[in-house]
Amino acid sequence: MTGDQRPTRLQIRLGAGAIALLASGAAWWLSSAQPERGAPSSGAAHYTGSAACEHCHAQEAQAWRASHHHLAMQDAAPAAVLGDFRGATVAYDGVTSTFTARGGRYFVTTDGPDGALHEYPVRYTLGVDPLQQYLIELDRGRIQALSIAWDAWPQQLGGQRWYHLYPGENVDHRDVLHWTRRSQNWNHMCAECHTTGFAKNYDPETRTYRSRFVEIGVGCEDCHGPGSQHVASNGARGLPVRLDERRGIEWRRDPATHHPQRSAPRATTTEIDTCARCHARRSQLAEQPPAGQTISETHRPALLEPGLYEADGQIRDE
Repeated sequence: MTGDQRPTRLQIRLGAGAIALLASGAAWWLSSAQPERGAPSSGAAHYTGSAACEHCHAQEAQAWRASHHHLAMQDAAPAAVLGDFRGATVAYDGVTSTFTARGGRYFVTTDGPDGALHEYPVRYTLGVDPLQQYLIELDRGRIQALSIAWDAWPQQLGGQRWYHLYPGENVDHRDVLHWTRRSQNWNHMCAECHTTGFAKNYDPETRTYRSRFVEIGVGCEDCHGPGSQHVASNGARGLPVRLDERRGIEWRRDPATHHPQRSAPRATTTEIDTCARCHARRSQLAEQPPAGQTISETHRPALLEPGLYEADGQIRDE
């Protein structure tokens, strides 16, 4: 949910209306789903971690380490935390939240699910630019995204400050948009696109999560698929997903329309199917879909619903 991408009341209503359709599609998909990603099985490729890629792909690894993909989610450590945790306070809807640090750990005192003030340790950071959110672990395995975020832009551009993601909406502990509620739950709202090899592991009977991930942040294998066979063969065996359809391609401005135009038509949908899993308005149809499937097999892309897109087609809130 980085890039100021946060659920709105409209999205929550649209999501509720799609539950029946998603349930029927997901039931069929899950009945034929592959073994859990990251869990080796007979002959199946499994995750090795991005560190296994660096020996042969040093230049790519160096660029990746400075990327938003690598920094999409981090442990809440001094090298990762951007916000002011030196006793800074934020007042919102009658609640004053306080951000502190001690012993190398970070804490926020804010209103909990009961409306009272509690101190919570920060477990993870989410994103780096243009904002950074903070994840707090609650009961039943739930990890929640705090609705007060740090503006990571330079101070001269109005950044370097705390701000609430729902200004003027008076979101309290009873509101569906409160940080302790389902609409701010990392396990089903954020984790798929901020970790590698994520498994939600939700138990509907106990309403608990046992979520796991292979690698924090978006690693090499999140886009290319599990790479054990590629590594074991010293590159002789390819990766499940090859993102090479732009090789030799240039974008030029059409002199008549001034629109960008590819030097050659797109021959595959691999890049779209891979990137749209996270860089599109969509609902997830199945947990841990195998690498290389089309977006229509793994997700339900959102239609051009009012409130979701700008007039030029750009996604809102991103």
